[in-house]
This record gives sequence, structure tokens and C-alpha cells, in this order.
Amino acid sequence: MLAEESFRTLDPEAALKRAKLGAVLLVTAVGIPMLWIAQEFGQSARQTPNQPNKLQWSLLKNQPNHELLEYYKQVIRLREKVPALYTENIEFIHENAEAKVLAYCRWSDEGTRAVVVANFSDTYLSGNSIPKFPAAETWHEWMYNKIVEVGEEGFKFDLPEWSAQVFV
Repeated sequence: MLAEESFRTLDPEAALKRAKLGAVLLVTAVGIPMLWIAQEFGQSARQTPNQPNKLQWSLLKNQPNHELLEYYKQVIRLREKVPALYTENIEFIHENAEAKVLAYCRWSDEGTRAVVVANFSDTYLSGNSIPKFPAAETWHEWMYNKIVEVGEEGFKFDLPEWSAQVFV
């Protein structure tokens, strides 16, 4: 179970989903990602001037905290492998305020691309559609490690609540 002081108002499962969504957004955003003290394993720490914030390594004994750390390792590896995520190039390609879905594309001058689709709601979205996908071709979806074919009309896919999918 995630530390209670980490996510006071959410149940541990909801907190873990949101933390993972935040991890994807952090490493796929423009700029150099900065992790706050132990956020990669779910410790919350308030900044108190002139007071030490000790790491709570014991949190890693909890399966959800350990899963979160492993997830961060995966998204960091993704960033290392996809040069598009090193650039300042970004275009927001889809926004659905009602469904709380946002999609953006990152690209490099060498031709690598990454498309991030994020669901900021507590609703599982079945048959989600991104009509202006950057290219009709075969993409690798990183989160579920699957190959998807995108046609000229875009494509439809499921997007769990409080989650993101990354297509490269």
C-alpha cells in the first residue's frame, strides 16, 4: 500500500494510477525532467526550510511503491531510446475537454516521433479516437507493448482512466 501521507485524499490504487500518468507526462514533456525527492516510489515530502527530508526506503517493501519505481525506470528508458523526447518540438494534436483527453506529438529532425495520449478522467474510454494522428503507418504502443496500425482516418483504441499511452 502506498504511504498514507503520500496521497491523503485518494485510495492507494487511484493514487498509483495518477502517479504513473504523471510519470509519463514528466518524461515526455519538453525540457529536462526533474523528480522531486522520492516521487519515483511514492513518498511525499513537504519542503521545510532547514529541515532534512529523509528518504523512506521502507516504502519499497510495499508492492505498489515498488511497482511505481519499476514504472519510472521504464519511462526513463523510453526517454533514453526516443530522440524525439530530447527536442523542444511539440504539437498538441487532439483535445477533448469533455472526455478529458489530450494528445501531443514530439519529433526530432532525424525523423523519430512519439505521440502521447493522456486520459485525465476517472472514466475508462472505450473506442477513443485520435483523428489527426501524425502518420498512417505501423506504430509501437509502449505502455502495453503492442503494434497498432493507424489508417488515414486515424484509429480507435481503449484508454483506461488516469492513464497515458505512448506511440513510437
